[in-house]
Amino acid sequence: MIGFGNSMFLNTSLFSGGGGGGIDPDAQAFITAAAITDPTQQAAINTLVVDLKGYNVWSKMKALYPFVGSTASQHKWNLKDPRDLDAAFRLTFFGGITHSSNGILGNGTNGYFNTHLVSGIDVLKNSNASGIYIRTNVSEENTDYGMFPTPVDNQAYQFLSRNSSNAIFTRNSALTSGSVANTDSRGFFQMTRGNSSNYVVAKGTTKTTHSVSTTAGELINLNLFGLTLNVNGSPAGYSTKQVAFHYYANTSLTNTELDNLYTAVQAFQTTLGRSIGTQTVSDADAQAFVTNAGIVDQVEANAINNLVIGMKADGLWSKMKAVYPFVGGTASSNKFNLKNPLDTDAAFRLVFIGGGTWNNNGYTPNGTNGYANTFLTPSTNLTTDNHISIYLNSLNTAGLVPYIIGCYNSEVQAFTIRTFGTFDNSSVTYNHTPLSISNTSANSDGFWLTNIISSNHRQVRNTTLRGSITKLGAAPTVNMYIGALNNNNVAAQFANQRIATTTIGDNLTAVEESNLYTALQNFNTALARQV
Repeated sequence: MIGFGNSMFLNTSLFSGGGGGGIDPDAQAFITAAAITDPTQQAAINTLVVDLKGYNVWSKMKALYPFVGSTASQHKWNLKDPRDLDAAFRLTFFGGITHSSNGILGNGTNGYFNTHLVSGIDVLKNSNASGIYIRTNVSEENTDYGMFPTPVDNQAYQFLSRNSSNAIFTRNSALTSGSVANTDSRGFFQMTRGNSSNYVVAKGTTKTTHSVSTTAGELINLNLFGLTLNVNGSPAGYSTKQVAFHYYANTSLTNTELDNLYTAVQAFQTTLGRSIGTQTVSDADAQAFVTNAGIVDQVEANAINNLVIGMKADGLWSKMKAVYPFVGGTASSNKFNLKNPLDTDAAFRLVFIGGGTWNNNGYTPNGTNGYANTFLTPSTNLTTDNHISIYLNSLNTAGLVPYIIGCYNSEVQAFTIRTFGTFDNSSVTYNHTPLSISNTSANSDGFWLTNIISSNHRQVRNTTLRGSITKLGAAPTVNMYIGALNNNNVAAQFANQRIATTTIGDNLTAVEESNLYTALQNFNTALARQV
């Protein structure tokens, strides 16, 4: 569906000083108050307002927080009433919240916001609606927004998009809580109640109706908090989610209005390049990966697209046998090889073994038994001269001699990277020949590369050549492991650094080494996980 703002109502030339129908005055009031100067952001706000009015839901809104801009002073404003007052439901932020163009991110320890909306007054028992747009997939018991007058469950108003039991958990002034299975906290969630018998919870356009018991109570007068739960006036539990939109309505919404609001908000997020949903990108190879890996985050999809386009422009793409970008936040999305995103061993799709964690920052093996099998055997699948690289965005704490990637038959038939080990405080790479260089734990993250140029085995960190030695020996005949060393088909010497990207392929020139670092640095910077 095309939103009203994308068709009959908006002439975007007004933002550059041209002619046209003019900007909506409510949108202009917000743009002025929040000091939004970016034309794309201005157009997105205007389209959103026009769409909501066209769908006849604007008048039902009490507070709309679009989180446009990149600072607390821009994110605090209520689009419906952009005055810098508690009475206008301007947000007040507390503790550690990270503000960016993608929204606000809770720190999980003390970050939250106060809407100054009061349940029972601004949000009524049988006449309410609210929603939140979340950009991160987090399983936790910390509430997305709400209030709770403990110990009175039936006077609470609470929303949690994914709890530790993988369910949407809600309360809407009812003794019984609502729960529906959900393994992904990303997307647009809404809740509305318009009678005394039930309320509706929606994720996207999928809706579930929850019955309200006869012991339903009145909403107690407590401020509604976000990224935490207001328990009798104090925050309790802090979320680590990233929020890109939040709203409250002073009446209930119909199913059609919920769907229309979803359409308007999804179009808004897409314009800003931060939507969650089915993604389309320009490069065919990038699109194949985005589709097969189930990438629904627009920021991640665009970063993948730009990475592939950049690697092709630099002549790197054809030299790659496997590229693991570790995006999507789950083992099922992290396993795919960008170069050949099929779910087969022959495509060098990863199989994760043992313990590990997966999130938006990458894959972290547990350092005791966790690793990934690439099914790529250097002696069979690579040329005589080759490279491996790995981009790490945490330090190693796994112990004596952990290998973050590698395979080994003997010291002259090995292909590995070890960034640091407490045994000898050295980084060690093997590329048919061992090369050991003194290192410290404070210097074990970043981009690491072992590569062959002119029969010399090179060890590179970021753009610095740390050492070079004449290559001897032959390629290993066992599979490459990530997170541990494959020592003659036995996983050993496990690491616990978080891995953001890995590449395996033909040898690179010195210029290509630098270009690969730049490509991966830009990619991880786009995902806000660079070092």
